[in-house]
Amino acid sequence: MAEVFCPSCGKDVPDGAAYCPACGAQAAASSGASMPLSGFDALTKDRRAQEYWFERLLAYVVDAIIVFVTLAIIGTIVAFPFFFTGFSFSFAYGRFALLGGLVFVLYFALMESSSGATFGKRFFHLKVASKTGTNPTLGEAFVRNLSKFYPLLLLLDVITGLAVSKGYQQRFSDHFLGTSVVRA
Repeated sequence: MAEVFCPSCGKDVPDGAAYCPACGAQAAASSGASMPLSGFDALTKDRRAQEYWFERLLAYVVDAIIVFVTLAIIGTIVAFPFFFTGFSFSFAYGRFALLGGLVFVLYFALMESSSGATFGKRFFHLKVASKTGTNPTLGEAFVRNLSKFYPLLLLLDVITGLAVSKGYQQRFSDHFLGTSVVRA
């Protein structure tokens, strides 16, 4: 018999179960829907999957704006005295970019482990859930967000996750850790 996955959270649903034990949504087998072969399959055929990833993208943009505006303000305050000294900012820019990536990862990890969601996710009524349905631990949140250090890594994380997961709600890091982003 084929494996059944929850259309809402992507978790495995036991054979014959009418509802997902992780999130309570109606199971795919009982709703008459068939589970896609991969997350890409769902993304091309399921409007809910498309809306879900669009909301995640917008939540990411909201969070990126929050982090980068904060970093720009701090960077301006720190750099202001050096504008009058002739200091070369090209040397400092690379270090600031590394610091920015680290701050980005830490923002996501701390917010998701403490409250289950970043400001962007909260705005779109999304949250991160661990295998047990609770907020991820700080370690889980840190590992699942490491790919956000550099945008290309995040894109690879999403693409790989959609390729290896039968559900559409997990990046590869989520698939690896057993976490997922679900409706709050």
